[in-house]
Amino acid sequence: MLSNSAPAQDVVIAGQHSGKPVKITPTAKPVYDQLVKLARDGNNYWAEITVKAINELAAGRLHQSNIFVKPGAVHRNGTEEFVMILPGCKVTCEKLDADGFKILHFEADINYGELIESGKKPGLYKASKVNDIWQAEFRENGLIEHKEDRLVAISDSGYDSPMSAADVAAPRIGEAPHVGGLRVNTKGFDLHFTPGEKCIGGLKNYRNAIRVNQYTELHESALLLARTMYDAKKVEGVTWVSEDGGSGVLTQAMTILASQGVQLPGHVVFMFNPTTSPNTAVKAAHSLGVLLDRKFIKTRPINIVGNREHLEMNWNRWKSENDRLTALQAGVDAFAYGKSLQGIIMTGATIAAGVAGVAGVSLTAPAALTTFLTVIGGAVAAGKGAGTVAIVGNDLVRTLLPKHHDKLKGKF
Repeated sequence: MLSNSAPAQDVVIAGQHSGKPVKITPTAKPVYDQLVKLARDGNNYWAEITVKAINELAAGRLHQSNIFVKPGAVHRNGTEEFVMILPGCKVTCEKLDADGFKILHFEADINYGELIESGKKPGLYKASKVNDIWQAEFRENGLIEHKEDRLVAISDSGYDSPMSAADVAAPRIGEAPHVGGLRVNTKGFDLHFTPGEKCIGGLKNYRNAIRVNQYTELHESALLLARTMYDAKKVEGVTWVSEDGGSGVLTQAMTILASQGVQLPGHVVFMFNPTTSPNTAVKAAHSLGVLLDRKFIKTRPINIVGNREHLEMNWNRWKSENDRLTALQAGVDAFAYGKSLQGIIMTGATIAAGVAGVAGVSLTAPAALTTFLTVIGGAVAAGKGAGTVAIVGNDLVRTLLPKHHDKLKGKF
């Protein structure tokens, strides 16, 4: 880890002959020079993002309170100081009175590429099924496979490894209306992996989930994904599918690209059980010009964050997609959502009864499934057929142990 503080004399590194000059302190410049060298190697796309961001300061495109920039609390001599959060770097900058910028401080991990490859930082992988086991091969250039109709999964956090993420993501991305499990298993997919001990969004992170573009922990991963999406803009028919909290990374990446005026016509976006604001994602998707199926998202019954904005989301979609989505279709979708609320309430009541019946049993352990389903079956079997019991049991496992459910689902 390299770290510098800012002395007096500065060096101009961008915008010297045109644009707004970008200066850097002498002690910060060696770190910048190392990043430039890594960027020129061609296999360190994370370093390319950082160098490009510095150059964009000279064009005046980054000095705004968006997801690239975290405003600082300190003002030096009346000028604004802020921090850019970039892959592998934190760059402290000062907005000068002369309408330029000065880089005061660099914190850069020059070994960031090695951390990506080891799965300790966000990165892109090629997922393939070999002998019924999902493998994940690191893509060091951050480029998806340039094949028409390529599938790309954006995973949630909370997985042990990219391979574990691919194992769970595979059946989930197969839920996209035009995809299907056969296509996933035979052709594989690319996987944007975000490491972390906890899942992204949801009720435990409600504030971040509904204000997803201010979810600072995701900025690093989102910038890398945005770069991958930009480089894939000429690949026909790419489908970007997020699973669970991957929706937050995808939403931020789309917002980054939209702010730069990028268009992705012919690309498709789908979200499986998003645990961050789907309405924010829809707005960014509209700005990019991507295609959204009528069933743009699929949510589990008990997903407060994913279900809370359905009506507003349908309204925004109808306003922006009225050439493809009719008022009648929007109304039917709103009605279907209203009916689903009843199912959510009934599922919640059944789960409450089941949990009461298995008090003391850990539902986070797959070994508890048999006991749990036995009790649930007893709770709902009265007056119902065995088929109903099986359906209810399956729904409960899918709700309470979703990752275990989807791993089992992927075996069939």
